[in-house]
Amino acid sequence: MEPLYQAGSILMKVNTLQGKKMVESGLQSGDFSLPQSWPSGLPPPTDLEILQQKVVTVQQELEDFKKEALKAIHYLEGAFCEMNGALAQQEEQVARVKQRLREEEDRGIVRNKVLTFLLPREKQLREHCRRLECLLLGRSRKALDLPKKIQAN
Repeated sequence: MEPLYQAGSILMKVNTLQGKKMVESGLQSGDFSLPQSWPSGLPPPTDLEILQQKVVTVQQELEDFKKEALKAIHYLEGAFCEMNGALAQQEEQVARVKQRLREEEDRGIVRNKVLTFLLPREKQLREHCRRLECLLLGRSRKALDLPKKIQAN
């Protein structure tokens, strides 16, 4: 298996002695220039060129991934802020509803106290009205009966 070497934050497979020397001599991430010690008359080995192309491709994919990840993070942050705003509105609405419910319960308690007071009074008034009707009807019957008795006599 070929050894792995790290250049910056990218792991690279190196399968040539020259490539290993380049990595060991401090090739920085993104710096794919050949060292001064490279013979100028000889072209770099094809393995190194392929490796350099792969590294460039991987770095481009990494940059694309970073952009997509940042875009997704920004979208999630926006959605989170929107949800927090909606949650805050709902909490305010819940607080208002609870307050109205407490007020309504208080009014209900007052209504019950008033009804508790008024129901016996209503019963007393009905009885009093019934007695008054009886008195009135009793006298009016007597008043109606008297003229008949007078006419009969």
